[in-house]
Amino acid sequence: MSDEVVGWAVRLAEGVTPDEAELVPSLTVAYVAGGASRRELFTRTDSAPGGFDVTAPIVLFPHVLVAVSLAGPAIWAALGGNLSSVSSLLKNLGDLWDRRRAKAAPEEPQLPELSRLIDAISAELTAAGVPPIESEVLTFRIVRALIKDGAGTRAFLAAAPPEERKR
Repeated sequence: MSDEVVGWAVRLAEGVTPDEAELVPSLTVAYVAGGASRRELFTRTDSAPGGFDVTAPIVLFPHVLVAVSLAGPAIWAALGGNLSSVSSLLKNLGDLWDRRRAKAAPEEPQLPELSRLIDAISAELTAAGVPPIESEVLTFRIVRALIKDGAGTRAFLAAAPPEERKR
């Protein structure tokens, strides 16, 4: 596994799930390894209702990684082939964030690649059980981090293609 991918994951976690940053190198190695190592990141033990099982912590970062993997095509489209457009992509992301938060009447998206990327990541976080308001904020943090580190994002997507997994 490349140091570039682990470094990218640590930078992503610092912006998205800072409380989990210490766990990120091992989580990323397991995720990129795929197979049983990846599936184990999403395994939860059954605990008593209302009980707290310290052996089964809920860790959000693996869900961030799977959201990024599954949104790969949308990420490639949004990033395009030109990393020099990072500042304009970030400005467009800010504009899109403002429009979505204003809950304006639906209109034809002027930034379809960025909209698809946001929708893909948000859908995965929602499917993972992240509450809608938290999912919205995390989604925009994730997208901002992916855009800012396009080269690292590309390295991760190349190293960790999506796998089928059971929920």
